[in-house]
Amino acid sequence: MRRLHAALNADAPRLDHHRIGPVGGMILFTISDAEPARPSAIVDRMARDKSQVTRVLQLLEAKGLIARQPDPEDSRATRLILTESGRETVVELEDALARALDKLLTPLDETERATLRDLLGKL
Repeated sequence: MRRLHAALNADAPRLDHHRIGPVGGMILFTISDAEPARPSAIVDRMARDKSQVTRVLQLLEAKGLIARQPDPEDSRATRLILTESGRETVVELEDALARALDKLLTPLDETERATLRDLLGKL
């Protein structure tokens, strides 16, 4: 995990042109997976403090990476969606993560990588 973190940090200045930080990136991934998502679902999925997630959601919205839309099931609530810029950012982050993982997994042959994918899938 440390090597993966170091590889991503090395790429961070080039990638994080929106200055959203690691938590912002994780929230974008989470919204992408559950879109449209209620803010409370993001808090639950990430197992983070509600106030921290709320601050980052406000930052992401101010930067034009996410948008809020009315929840059709509850007029008091909103749902979060990615904007086009948010989608582009998620793709950039996924590519960076894939490059970092590929570099980290270089010592493994394809059979070992497949075994690792299967084991991680079970977790």
